[in-house]
Amino acid sequence: MRTTTLLIVSTLLLIGCPAEDSDPPCVPNGTYIEADEGSYCECHDGYTQGEGLTCITGGKQGRLGETCDDDADCAGGLCLKYTSDIEGYCTATNCSIDSECVSHAAGETAEMCCVEVDVDYRLCLKIAEGYECGDGTGTCGASCTGTVESACALGFPCLYTINTDPWAKCSKPCESDLDCQGCTMETEPDARAKCTTISGGEKFCLFDKGFSCSSSMDCPEGGTCTIGVSADFTDLYGECATYGALPPGSTCNDEDDPTELSFEERCSGLYCFGGKCTEVCADDSTCPEGMSCLEHTFEDVDDSIMVCKGD
Repeated sequence: MRTTTLLIVSTLLLIGCPAEDSDPPCVPNGTYIEADEGSYCECHDGYTQGEGLTCITGGKQGRLGETCDDDADCAGGLCLKYTSDIEGYCTATNCSIDSECVSHAAGETAEMCCVEVDVDYRLCLKIAEGYECGDGTGTCGASCTGTVESACALGFPCLYTINTDPWAKCSKPCESDLDCQGCTMETEPDARAKCTTISGGEKFCLFDKGFSCSSSMDCPEGGTCTIGVSADFTDLYGECATYGALPPGSTCNDEDDPTELSFEERCSGLYCFGGKCTEVCADDSTCPEGMSCLEHTFEDVDDSIMVCKGD
């Protein structure tokens, strides 16, 4: 399992609690309009559309999908953050279908989905760019790459490092490994999940690895052999993944937090060492030109792994 220098598993955080609102959408300061491109409010003079199909004036102005630091930034009064995020985004709680969750964030093409996160409690949640909303039926072990929470059934949260994590899986809370016996992956039916404590102290059923590798030559076409970390943070290993568009050897900024980068700006193997996108290697011949296969360690993991670094 990965963390934030070894990336931390993202968990959902509501900054505040939503207010009860029994009014129909847009009422009393506007009219509800249902269109092919999505529902919206036709607001009366002096009002503009806010969060969750409401019409507002003054005060809180952040619309659905726009960035926020706290609830006061959002017209709907609710800012959502993940534990790995510096900024959150404004969300709404009165959605019933995906088309009611349209992001107003400037220049963003990521979809928003109406997701049941508790019994009779639904939120507009963002998924990764280029993905469509999931069907909400995935149980423990089902992939939720890109579609994140929208792919998983109620009670089976999606656990991932970044929203395009190729090993993102629907999980479930547990007390022991016995609780994880029903968790299976279609891609690796023999893999078994373990009850693992994540950041925050909660326990969930997690799979230790995806496809193992000693270099990218072991991976499917387009895959990169990147650094994997065992659930107990004692072992490093190679696993095939595609976290971004920049191939190993590409120029990158190792000061950047990869969770804040777009897919196009992120290394395919996620990590940037010494200004170059890295990958796990077997020897110098499995590294890009100008890079050597050298030992690497992390401060919080008692293990080392061979990766490509610039000469």
